[in-house]
Amino acid sequence: MIIKTASNYHDGSFCLLKNGKVEEHIIAERVNHTKHSAICDEVIKYFGDTTDLKYCKLEETHHIFHAAHSFYDSGFRKAICVVVDGMGSNLTLTPPLFNEGSQGRESISVYQIEYPCKIELLYSEIVVPFKCNIDYQQYKFTSTCSPALMFQKTCESIGMNWYDAGKLMAMASYGKDVVDIKDEWFYGNDLRTIKLNKKLEIFQDQCDFAKSLQVKSQERVKDIILKMVEKTGCKNVCMSGGYFLNCVSNTFVQRHLPKDVNTFIEPICGDDGVSIGLAKLIWYETTQSKKIMPLENNYLGRKQKIDVQGKKVTPREVAQLLSEGKVVGIFQSRSESGPRALGNRSLLYDPRDPNGRDKINKLKGREDYRPLAATVLFEHAHKWFDMCELKESPYMLYALDVLSDNVPAINHVDGTCRVQTLKKKFNRHYHNLIKEFYKITGIPMLLNTSLNIAGDTIVETVDDAINTLNNSEMDYLYFPETSTLL
Repeated sequence: MIIKTASNYHDGSFCLLKNGKVEEHIIAERVNHTKHSAICDEVIKYFGDTTDLKYCKLEETHHIFHAAHSFYDSGFRKAICVVVDGMGSNLTLTPPLFNEGSQGRESISVYQIEYPCKIELLYSEIVVPFKCNIDYQQYKFTSTCSPALMFQKTCESIGMNWYDAGKLMAMASYGKDVVDIKDEWFYGNDLRTIKLNKKLEIFQDQCDFAKSLQVKSQERVKDIILKMVEKTGCKNVCMSGGYFLNCVSNTFVQRHLPKDVNTFIEPICGDDGVSIGLAKLIWYETTQSKKIMPLENNYLGRKQKIDVQGKKVTPREVAQLLSEGKVVGIFQSRSESGPRALGNRSLLYDPRDPNGRDKINKLKGREDYRPLAATVLFEHAHKWFDMCELKESPYMLYALDVLSDNVPAINHVDGTCRVQTLKKKFNRHYHNLIKEFYKITGIPMLLNTSLNIAGDTIVETVDDAINTLNNSEMDYLYFPETSTLL
């Protein structure tokens, strides 16, 4: 059974599902190089046959697709699914609680799901653009923005892009929790015109506000999860929605949950994953199958034909170049879905260089305060990072304390690093490269950031990768599947 779906608001995507498994997931921005874009003719042409294509529509219950996506990828038979994003579906609010024509948007939702597709709404926060604080059955109608929307609107207020929440999270590490975050600072006639009623013109003030926002938001999310676990007695928790790209918050929540609670954070948790959630929900509703198919990896992009002429190399030779301070891009056939580069579209560097962060940020045109990630061999992770009771971190969703002074390029100002733990079965070629680097240097990891330069999206095709090589100060581009170096 083949199902084709698409989401066509921001972060548009296509999904091709066959017998319940994702065959292909195409993110619009990777095709047209416009960040967070919706689907356009160029993207439709790239996807191909759109016969019987089913679209996620904005008026449908957006959060259900987030929840379904995380649940069916988790491997749990039954779970609480927590969704936190900026704004979900637009909802019409009706009398007698509200005036005729009132509107609200999904903010935070919690579902309980079990196979094949039994879905129960446990709790839902609906944010409205007027003063409100009403509890009605499982709903909370409130003028308090979701944590994700607070980050987005703060970004706008200090001159950043709506989608620059990751930068604000990085700035929080330079700040102190000294700001009294008040919800009434956020106001507006409708949700898209909400503004921050405070001027933050000095960098340190921005960092302090970001820190306080980080602390408040992660406490709020943690409290909701704990409350739902206590209410239901269910010890399996799935998380999705764009807020869960916040690695610092994810680590905070992980540290404060009871040890018997099992967690799964959907790595494609932004709106680019909604098309997968819709496809899987349709499949399970149609087939009534109880087959559990946990996510194996997120290399779900289209298979790329790699036909380039260059120098033939071994992983050892590439590792030697990295140990000598060379910047090497790595490109493999299928791109990673979601915003994190995990060794198929990555830019690699030696983590020992004390000037490494400045060098790579400058090369990519990024702000100098932004951290860089690391990929560490799974079997060595606990020696180099405080894993917070985690067995692994394959999708780079946690900011973990660094336990060594020997890798300064990946050590953020707060002493943490966004970590990908890597098993050989997850990515054989990438694992072999890091293993060779370990043999040479005694360091079982590489600095890893996405293969792109500022303003552009992560590369999708071979031509994209070569253009990035030619238009940046990268030293080499490595194609391990054909053992080729450019």
